[in-house]
Amino acid sequence: GARLISLAGSLEELAFLPASTIQVLGAEKALFRALRTGGKPPKHGVIFQFPYIHRSPRWQRGKIARALAAKLAIAAKVDYFTGRFIGDKLREALMKRIEEIKRIYAKPPKRKREEKPPRPAKPRRRARRKKK
Repeated sequence: GARLISLAGSLEELAFLPASTIQVLGAEKALFRALRTGGKPPKHGVIFQFPYIHRSPRWQRGKIARALAAKLAIAAKVDYFTGRFIGDKLREALMKRIEEIKRIYAKPPKRKREEKPPRPAKPRRRARRKKK
């Protein structure tokens, strides 16, 4: 909570951020490197410290981080605009979603096999000329 507010600048600024931005707060360096080089962007920033993310298998982390960021965005908006506390409802919905992710994605995805380009045919050596 406090670290996210600190990274965003204020509760007001956090409330106006989309969930996708909240998800990568704290990983700006990796995000801009990925954008510059065309590499893979980070899946999570400081929210990686949430126990359900860093204890989960690698292939589930991005999905859980996305779900957590969505709930954090809702919580920040409700807190800023109404001042109400809806944390218990959001936590319950998040835990339900995490269990769903763990059930659906229990096994790691199959690795994509990179197709190797066909090998060129072996060049034939030309026969030497015969001496006259």
